[in-house]
Formats: sequence, C-alpha cells, structure tokens
Amino acid sequence: MKKVKLAVFGEILWDIFGEEKTIGGAPFNFAAHASRLGADVGLISAVGRDALGDAALTAAESYGVDVTNVARVGAPTGFCRVTLSDGHPSYDLVSGVAYDMIPMPDGDVSADAFYFGSLAARGEASAATLEALLRLPFPEIFFDVNIRQSYYTDAFLDRALRRATVLKCSREEMGVFGLGGGCEDVCRALSERYTNLRLVIMTLDRDGALVFETAAERVYRSPVPTSRAVSTVGAGDSFSACFLVNYLSGAGVERSLSRAVALSDYVVTQLGAVPEYPASLLPLIK
Repeated sequence: MKKVKLAVFGEILWDIFGEEKTIGGAPFNFAAHASRLGADVGLISAVGRDALGDAALTAAESYGVDVTNVARVGAPTGFCRVTLSDGHPSYDLVSGVAYDMIPMPDGDVSADAFYFGSLAARGEASAATLEALLRLPFPEIFFDVNIRQSYYTDAFLDRALRRATVLKCSREEMGVFGLGGGCEDVCRALSERYTNLRLVIMTLDRDGALVFETAAERVYRSPVPTSRAVSTVGAGDSFSACFLVNYLSGAGVERSLSRAVALSDYVVTQLGAVPEYPASLLPLIK
C-alpha cells in the first residue's frame, strides 16, 4: 500500500473529569489513528508551556505522530471540563487556550492531504493560520465538520466548503448546511453547490455510512455495523482516518468505506478514543 503523508490541523485538548484527564480532540485522535494505519502524519497545533503540554507531546509521539509543527505558546494547553448532571455529561470547551492560538508553522507542511475541522477556527489567531494553510496547494483537503456547540459560523462553513475536496459530516450535523431532504439529497445538493468537492461522506451511526462520489454521481453505502457500542468517543475520527488513508493509498471508494466502518465498529466496543488494534482486525482495515 502506498505510504501516505498527511498534514493535520487543529486542537489538542484534555477532557478533565474530577481528577481524571484524557487526551483528545478530533484532530489528535485522527492523527493517532492515521499513524497507526501506516501514514506519515504531521500535526499542526499548539500546546502550552505546562505539564499538560508536555504530556500531550509525549502522547502524540507515542502514536508515531510528528509534532515538529506543534508550537508551545503562552496560554494553557487546551482542556474541556466535563461535569455530570443527573448522570448526563456536559462539556465546557474552555476558550483562550493554546489551540486558539496556533501560529503558522515554520516547518514543512507538504502532504498528500490536509485535514481540518471547525473547532480550532473559533480562535482568531488559529483561524488566520487555517486560512493561510488552505491557500497552499494540497492535492486533497479533507474537511471533517465536527460541530462543537456554537463554535462555528455559516461564513466559516462556506469558506471551508469552497476549499475542501472531501467533506465528512454526521447525519446529526447535516442540518447546519440549511438543506432539506434526506441524507443522499443533502450530499448531492452540497456537491452541486460546491463543485470542488470530489466526495461527500456522511456517517449514519448504527446504519453505517454513505459516500457520494461527485464525478460519477454515484452513492456508496457501507455494510451495517454489528457491534454493540460501549463508547462512541473517537469512532468518527477513526472512520475519517481509515477512509482517507485507504482512499489515498488507492483502495477505491467502496473498499475505503467498508474498511472505515470496520474500524469504527471496533472502536465503539472499546473505552478510549485510540485503542490498540487486534491482529484479527488488521486485514479488515488496511
């Protein structure tokens, strides 16, 4: 399989619940899974000059992710306060943290594909860096919407969609585009509005996922997942990473889709966003 090189932009953050701390952020999870799948992955982000920043860099390196372009800035490393009310979690994505201040990297960012989401663009400095990166000539630009609370604007979504070549969103997120109809209708309408899009991917939870290939005007639907979910944390990020690595390696849309669902179907059975892959899973995902 072709060695794929990815540039991944966005947040590194810690979920903090009482005394427990778990590293995450969709770009971090995506980068870790992509590296596990054999890609050469460089993360473009920022952490603070603090203990959580040290731990974040150590964690990224443990997955084989290149942190050359992760800056140390004068703000705390990103974190999210998790609290429970009647057993239901709520999340406070604290602002003014390091990933809101990602500078333009000095190092090489050339890659086969550039990945980004929406949360890190909430900060003015990070948004400016993202705008500059999106002007670079990446062969593929993968926009994983990853809506978090109200940390996005319609103007940002429009700019991002005008640069992306691959869009991935969930069925729950498709309402942000203001389009009517079912999942396939929304995918088709987005491809007609944004003609730069080559693929529109929609994850469908227990129903799997679908991909609309714009050039062929063809819809691919995945097999339906069979596993009972223990935790959905990281499942969407594993799906995105597995699809993109396989697609760029020449596996084709249909095979890339089935492999991505196979990985995410395993991840939901585990606690933790980036669990170890059993040997029996490897032939199904790459």
